[in-house]
Amino acid sequence: MPNELLIPLIIFCGSLIYGTFGFGDALFAMPFLSVLIGIQTATPLMTLNGTTLAFLLFLKHYKAIDWKAAGKLIIASFCGVPIGIYFLKNGNETIAKILLGSIIILVSFYNLFIRKESRQVKMHPNLVYVFGFIAGVLGGAFNTGGPPIAIYGTLSGWSQLQFVSTLQGYFLPNDLFILSGQFISGLLNKTVFYYYLTGLPFLLIAVFLGNKLRSKIPVTKFNKYIFVLLLIIGIVFLTRSLLSLYA
Repeated sequence: MPNELLIPLIIFCGSLIYGTFGFGDALFAMPFLSVLIGIQTATPLMTLNGTTLAFLLFLKHYKAIDWKAAGKLIIASFCGVPIGIYFLKNGNETIAKILLGSIIILVSFYNLFIRKESRQVKMHPNLVYVFGFIAGVLGGAFNTGGPPIAIYGTLSGWSQLQFVSTLQGYFLPNDLFILSGQFISGLLNKTVFYYYLTGLPFLLIAVFLGNKLRSKIPVTKFNKYIFVLLLIIGIVFLTRSLLSLYA
């Protein structure tokens, strides 16, 4: 299947995940797009897609955003983004992805199979800056800043609506900041915009369907589904990264 058909299909699937859970498009799409068009094209492409998705969900849910939490996450993330962009151009992505995958798996496994639902996790107020900084580094490097924010939101006890809406309050300004850094670094080019425009109709359809799917998810099951999604993401990240060491 040629890239002109395969890439929009990947974007559709990733956008459907995002429309349903409020994050996860790049985490699904980046492994496939990196193989097809290379990570230095895939990363800015998914940043453009993510900015569009965040803007659409922001317009729908902005009234429910926890701006206090989102503001702290944004400030910390802005400090991490330049490091991530530098890493994208000069670093070893395999080591970072092994670490990221391992952390996601451990946190997700704990919350799915060990922690009792009645046991509340006490989050130190300053941990918001740690999660935000890590998300900024990962967002700048691989456009995969979603897991740290998703983990923070679920551990903080956000409701389904608060989770989805506050993520957009974080993602939209953060993605715009990442885009500006990618533009300055010369990562945005005609090829990136071509793939973005050809995939845009599929993105719009997917985000509409994702909103419909989310409305059918029981509120009491939403956090569980988030950690299931994160666990799958972590396993894929770790497996692919380990295999690349022996390729």
